[in-house]
Amino acid sequence: MDTKKCQKCIAKPGYHNFIKLCKVNGTELIYTSPAKTEDFNEDGTKLDNIKLHVEEINVPWTWVMDCKNMELKHYTEISFNIGLLGVLAADKNLHDVWILRPNIWIRTTINFLQTFYSAPILQKLKYVEGSNLDLYSAITKLGLNEACAHWLIGQ
Repeated sequence: MDTKKCQKCIAKPGYHNFIKLCKVNGTELIYTSPAKTEDFNEDGTKLDNIKLHVEEINVPWTWVMDCKNMELKHYTEISFNIGLLGVLAADKNLHDVWILRPNIWIRTTINFLQTFYSAPILQKLKYVEGSNLDLYSAITKLGLNEACAHWLIGQ
């Protein structure tokens, strides 16, 4: 048994919805949709498991977090968000974070974190929003190829 890998995703692939998407300018894009994760932190291990996923990425990467279809059950408590900020801030390979289709809860949480914390990663957040045409335009300007952009918009 590999204890350095997320056991939940080994048992059920995609449990945390960390998907290698494509490369953009030498940076690996990792896609996550909170609405597609199956971990609602019932056992208190969600942050530890997310940390395992982050530690598996040994190359420069960008995290694409897609907020589409998020419901109340997908929202996380502030202690989790502060812990996640610490995990991301400690990762020297994380290039930036794209927040795709942000909602009011995500914006409020990020604004709160930016008020009280100065982690440089908070300055590297990029909101990507609007109609599908707006999304396509924005993500292709960020360097996504056509196939990758179409997949991302279709999620």
